[in-house]
Amino acid sequence: MIVGVGGLRRLVVLLVVPLVASCSEPWRATSGLAPAPAPSVAASPAVVPSSAGPAAPVAIESPSACALIGVLITADRGDAAMGYREMGLHVRNCGAEPYEVRGRPDIVVLDGDGRPLKVAVVASGHYTAAPRRLVLKPGASAVAVLSWRNTVTNTSGGADTGASLAVAVSAGATRQLVALQAPLDLGNTGRLETSAWTTAEALGGAQP
Repeated sequence: MIVGVGGLRRLVVLLVVPLVASCSEPWRATSGLAPAPAPSVAASPAVVPSSAGPAAPVAIESPSACALIGVLITADRGDAAMGYREMGLHVRNCGAEPYEVRGRPDIVVLDGDGRPLKVAVVASGHYTAAPRRLVLKPGASAVAVLSWRNTVTNTSGGADTGASLAVAVSAGATRQLVALQAPLDLGNTGRLETSAWTTAEALGGAQP
């Protein structure tokens, strides 16, 4: 079959058009054509990295605790001698009703970032009076003594330093965040001792 010039041009156009139609999207943009819609892809959920270390216990801040639960826990500056440390922990009834205190405080030691340290809180070997029930009248206080040694036996490892405490009057009670006037320089003993709650008068006759 003989194809004239006009027929040859039409044949070339028919062959070129499918090739042009298969070109990439940049060609469509430069030709003034609207880009073809992209296939829809479901967005994957964002990955939120977890914080390092164990989560800190939930604790309310002082002095908000006074209004919320009626008692306020504070720590004094403490005392140090020859590597042995002591610090008083005080609970005051700032409510309008009597408040019962029993046993020992429940304590978690926190680092400077508010994360729990691996510190065992055990019964005091210096203040050994048995836990007893105390009923604090409004405005009355009780005290417990924290004690520890600043001993470093592993020179290749770091030392634990407590920057604050999360304290409940007893196990299962609401925790309070207790600021410290001086850090707990625990060395690498991993140990903190606490006496039972008692009155300041009773504590005066129980000095080690």
